[in-house]
Amino acid sequence: MDEFRDPREPRDGHAAGTAHETRTGLLPLAREIAVQTCSLVAPRRCPCGRDGAWLCPQCTQMLTARPMRVETCCDALQELTAARIRPELREGVALPAGVDHAPVLPVLALGEYTGALQHLVLAWKNGGMAHLGARLAPALAPAVTTLAVAGGVRRPHLVPVPSRRSARLRRGEDHTAELVHALGRSGAGRALPLRAVPTTAQEGRGARQRRTRRIRLSGGTVRRAGAAGARVVILDDVVTTGATLRGMHDALTQAGMQVLGAVVVASARVPAAGTSRIPDPS
Repeated sequence: MDEFRDPREPRDGHAAGTAHETRTGLLPLAREIAVQTCSLVAPRRCPCGRDGAWLCPQCTQMLTARPMRVETCCDALQELTAARIRPELREGVALPAGVDHAPVLPVLALGEYTGALQHLVLAWKNGGMAHLGARLAPALAPAVTTLAVAGGVRRPHLVPVPSRRSARLRRGEDHTAELVHALGRSGAGRALPLRAVPTTAQEGRGARQRRTRRIRLSGGTVRRAGAAGARVVILDDVVTTGATLRGMHDALTQAGMQVLGAVVVASARVPAAGTSRIPDPS
């Protein structure tokens, strides 16, 4: 009866399986061909400069670092708590003459704004690589969780630091707002973008002037969140002196909200190595 068999038809189950495996094996090859073809138009390149991936393994590993506390490195966040004109003995401890400061809020960062982390932030913020926000969100989620647990809330509201309209037009998006929405989708918190306007630009100002930055909040969402005493976490890309975070803290507090802290991708300065990493919240 073999003379009536279609020569293209497999003669047994093994042959059929082999044909199926061949077709299955072609799928990854087809996908790779499509990826390589697309890369001719939009090359896959990591912000650190490595080719072949939107985010290389080394930079991916960098985003798994536990967040660090950096508020002590932010001058604008320090508040005077005590002043001594002469040495004092307090609870058995000799304190020299001077002043004591305490930060107005905790600030957590993935690391120092240098090297590969700096390249990543700049590519995400100004380099048109908006897709990196989806990679940064899960990296920042543990920091949000840490502040939420300390504040006694399961899912805090996440408030992005506002960008000036000119910056949003230049970038084509509001990158911190997009980051907040990505964090909201991850379950770390609830996005709460507010109508906020920075009243003072930081560029071209001296160190003393950069210590203060006023931010104006307006709109019904602000009033409702303030009336409910919403507990919020501030999100930003980079902290330097902390003036912007201080301005956001003051504006949110005056509106009636409780600020649990701030989370940033990177900090211009970080404490000494090995002294600032927070425990893994899991």
